[in-house]
Amino acid sequence: MSRKRIFWLTAGYFLDVDLPVVPALMSDFDIDWVLLTTERNFEDDARYVKSQTQRPIKMICDQGRFFSPSHYKVMKNLILDLVKKDYDLYYFDISDLLFIFPLIKKNLPIEKVVIATHNVVVPKGARYALLARLSMKYILRHFRNFQTFSLGQLEALKVVNPNANVLYAPLMLKDYGGKDLLPAKIREDEPIKFLFFGNIVRYKRLDVLLKAVEILASRGIRNFKVYICGYCPEKEWTGIYRPLISDDSLFHLDIRRIPTDKVGEYFRECQYFLMPYQDIAQSGAMTVALNYSMPIIASNLPTFHEFLTGDGDAYFFKAADAEALADCMQQAIGNSEEQYLEMRSAVAAIVEKKLSKDVILGKYKEYLDAL
Repeated sequence: MSRKRIFWLTAGYFLDVDLPVVPALMSDFDIDWVLLTTERNFEDDARYVKSQTQRPIKMICDQGRFFSPSHYKVMKNLILDLVKKDYDLYYFDISDLLFIFPLIKKNLPIEKVVIATHNVVVPKGARYALLARLSMKYILRHFRNFQTFSLGQLEALKVVNPNANVLYAPLMLKDYGGKDLLPAKIREDEPIKFLFFGNIVRYKRLDVLLKAVEILASRGIRNFKVYICGYCPEKEWTGIYRPLISDDSLFHLDIRRIPTDKVGEYFRECQYFLMPYQDIAQSGAMTVALNYSMPIIASNLPTFHEFLTGDGDAYFFKAADAEALADCMQQAIGNSEEQYLEMRSAVAAIVEKKLSKDVILGKYKEYLDAL
């Protein structure tokens, strides 16, 4: 039997989603893999890909914003080029808000197209939330084959489109290297370090975390530091979040798109991962934390319970409750070295049981073979 020929498009902001998957699938399928990046991110993305795989990937740049004529031109040229090549399958991992999906519907055979739907239900407070909801409504109405990355999103998709053919496969663990350099213990002469990582958007409720830090300081607790590392538009950072920080000594701030060779460093340096979200479909950042066996402090949302139990592997608190978050952080700060290492072991056990690479890849292979 001849191997299926697959065109696979990955948007740069989903590179860490597909990078553990596509090169592995190339052993079973003939995949032409394209990464849609920007001139600004090209070198960083290329460096990251090269650090993870030697499999071929084509990188194309699109500097236009999602609503610009130049972006439409890039999308149109891409899809029209695919028409000439007649692949067996087309997989799109992109959250384009206006152009690409109507172009796909018009020019490609729907039964051969798979759309990765990261947010079937768009989180409250997401950027361009209205456009994202309209785009998802269009996708779910006009396409048949989808992937979801969480059980909650799978259930939501089936309600809207009960006849959909859906692959459910969770996000693969994301490895930025250096796991062998993880600290073996908590040093008594250093503060406990908490990490908030990723794009700073309103539904992630960084404001709740900043208020929790103020509460801890008011209790006289100061043997900790919060690392806030991720991109935030300057206007939002200076207008919403920066004014909530009254003591810079309790923070390490790196407000930008974090280069890939810096990501692993932050996850190795910190002890606990913070997720004070008010809403979430699935979290790529959490899979990085799990890869580094970091105990997690998270809002009590169903998505997080898909993997974490709260029984020794995580602390859960009432969403949007700064006092409750401060209580969890205080408990973590007070943990002994033995208690901390037990939590790390519990996280590692969860990963081995629920997030096996072979099991996840098996789901992809089975689904793509059946189409």
